[in-house]
Amino acid sequence: MNECEQIHPLLRGFLAETLTARDRRLVARHLNLCASARKEMDRLRSGPLRSPQNPVEPPSEPWDLKVLRWLFKSPGHRTPATPRPNKKVRPVLDEVIPVERPSVWKPILGVLAIFVALAFATHLIQNAERNEALAAAKRWLTKKGFPGMKPTLEMVQDLAMLPSWNGPLTRATGPYLGLIQDEREFVLYWRVLNPSIGVPSVDFKENSLALVLTETTLDGGKQLRFLRAENYSDRTVIWFDETPGKIVRGVSVYRSWALQVVPKPAPGPVLIQKVP
Repeated sequence: MNECEQIHPLLRGFLAETLTARDRRLVARHLNLCASARKEMDRLRSGPLRSPQNPVEPPSEPWDLKVLRWLFKSPGHRTPATPRPNKKVRPVLDEVIPVERPSVWKPILGVLAIFVALAFATHLIQNAERNEALAAAKRWLTKKGFPGMKPTLEMVQDLAMLPSWNGPLTRATGPYLGLIQDEREFVLYWRVLNPSIGVPSVDFKENSLALVLTETTLDGGKQLRFLRAENYSDRTVIWFDETPGKIVRGVSVYRSWALQVVPKPAPGPVLIQKVP
């Protein structure tokens, strides 16, 4: 099949503007070289124009390639001029694709926007503790076990300057580690721990009480002392220490206890642990 047999069926589509850019360039080039094609084109122009049954549609382009093409536009192309065979050949239509200059600013602005977004996200992560909303969101994600969210230490409180009480003996029946949250519960425990002294005053609106009861011993009991409270994003840990106690004359069995005023912890689990 020669070139005329390939191009002539495309003349109707060329007039109806339904050809692809490549086919339009082929038809335009052939019209410059072929007199019979020009005659056929004149005949088609004078008669009724019929659109081809199966017009060629350009293939659709994926959206990601469109974005990349928009950011990094390449310059357009111009169809090279076809040399004319002789001076008597009349000029015909020749398609010219406009030249598009590449945009320099769009890639630069896109990269700059990415760096700004990364810097802003880094700033939020590093200063999450200073923002109550971000700190609350971080605590919620940590409690839910969100992947990559590890508990962070937010505050350490020294308990040495706050009121505390302790003793080597008590009528309690078993060991205990817990937190006392209201005055009624405190009064009940105090009457068991130290009934010979009046109940101390504690402001339960701002504070709570950490309580430790040890196992029974025969060697003088333990001297208990609370050290600090550590507030994490998902829990509060109250640490205490114990040292050997003194033997009391006439006492054979000891069960040591300690009460410590602590600032009211944030919502979440509270752990009372002995220093390793």
